[in-house]
Amino acid sequence: MNHRFLLRLVTNLAVFLLILSCFGVVLWVIDEFLRWDILPEAWSLVVRAFLVAGGIIAFVLLIMNVLLSLALLAESNASRADLPNYGVSQQIKRRVQRSIVVAMVAMALLIGGLQITNHFRVQAVQKEAQAEFIQAQADLDTTVDQVLDLFSPELLAAIETNTLAEKGELGNLSKILSTIPSSFAHMPSTTLIVPASQKPFKYARIGRDNITTDNAGKLSVAPQLYATLPSQQETQAVEQLFSDKLPAVTEPLMGQIINNTLPSSWGVLKREGKVIALVYLQSDDSLSLKFDIPGALPEFHHDGPDSLSSN
Repeated sequence: MNHRFLLRLVTNLAVFLLILSCFGVVLWVIDEFLRWDILPEAWSLVVRAFLVAGGIIAFVLLIMNVLLSLALLAESNASRADLPNYGVSQQIKRRVQRSIVVAMVAMALLIGGLQITNHFRVQAVQKEAQAEFIQAQADLDTTVDQVLDLFSPELLAAIETNTLAEKGELGNLSKILSTIPSSFAHMPSTTLIVPASQKPFKYARIGRDNITTDNAGKLSVAPQLYATLPSQQETQAVEQLFSDKLPAVTEPLMGQIINNTLPSSWGVLKREGKVIALVYLQSDDSLSLKFDIPGALPEFHHDGPDSLSSN
């Protein structure tokens, strides 16, 4: 192997590639940062791909340049020291070549085997996570009926007239919201969604964190107010629930009120046949915390309860 020829060739290729990369970087900076938009979208992708590929190739060429320079330096030092040139038989060369080929094949098989093993492990984790998701969702659908029965007629009247504090029912609501996570499976957090009494707000959301106690021990509530909901899908679902209809939530929805990518369920509170509030349960026991395998958990989602629960 002629190290001197290879060193010249690698050096020339590296210099040529770096010069081309300079032009590519200039075009990319003008197109992306100065926003001159001189390149069509297709050409912009080509330039970016060229820069990535060129950078990798240039790095490899630089490493080769260093190795060849060291090899030439070693040969020069050996010549100055009058070291004998040890010959290597063709049999040893063939053994070394076969060993390199066998090592490369073994590494390829090892990497492929690990990849296949990881694929089956990820599939097993996905199935286990999906089974737990489905079970948690079924448990929450059952829990909703029990939660709705906790609201007394006096509490319903206070919710409808927005007089929780005045009628002394704010403490009862706080107790219900605080005890549900410790009383039911999957530690569901519970929120109450009611029509907002303040204009121009449309909805008010009350969770246990929205009910506070001052220094005198007096309870007060500061609900989360919504003028509107950013998602049309969630807007339609909430409006249907207040109309005493079961919405069809078939797509993933990570909304302000409803999130069907986590185990969750919902029902309605009625008074004299009229829907006065929505009750939303969500499990905070995230499945992603149980499995530490990157990419193992797809985004599960459910379609909501099969029937609309009410008190």
